[in-house]
Amino acid sequence: MNPFNQSKKEIRTTFEIDLLHIAQAKEPTKPPHPWTAEVIIPASGCIACGWDADENLVLISSSGYSLTQAITGTVIHRERDSDLTEDPMSGDYLSFRIPLSGQDISIFGFESGDGIHVTNDGWMLEVIHPWWPRVSVILDQAFVPNYEYLKQATMIDLNRLDGKIKCGFSPSGKHFVILGSGGALLYSRE
Repeated sequence: MNPFNQSKKEIRTTFEIDLLHIAQAKEPTKPPHPWTAEVIIPASGCIACGWDADENLVLISSSGYSLTQAITGTVIHRERDSDLTEDPMSGDYLSFRIPLSGQDISIFGFESGDGIHVTNDGWMLEVIHPWWPRVSVILDQAFVPNYEYLKQATMIDLNRLDGKIKCGFSPSGKHFVILGSGGALLYSRE
């Protein structure tokens, strides 16, 4: 008997297969209201990001770091010195001391933590794999009556981001970022 011709037994439950079909039927789009402010940050090579005390986005790459104002996308500071990325990084890659301000921040990324995925008012952000290995990011509002996972979720158009994807909300829940191989997508609400 040829082992390559053996049929494989399905190990997923009917519920899991139904969720997969729901996810695969979603069309990528912009986030829903109130997430109207969008900033596209072209910055290939980013490895991690985080938020300073004013909730400016801190993007970290092997060749430096930058601070970007979340709503406008204005670059506040850009440092292209690789030593100013490596030296302020904690040994466990979970925090970064911003050289400009001396402020320690929590970070998440490809070799770091995982970010904040739920806000205090119930917005949920998650990386899913409906077309594995290709990733998608969904935004959903979990604190609604009769909530059903994925039913009302929005699959966010990742624009030019691909490969590994990380995402997370700012501490206040007013902003979120999606970090990928081509940079970052940043969304804010009023």
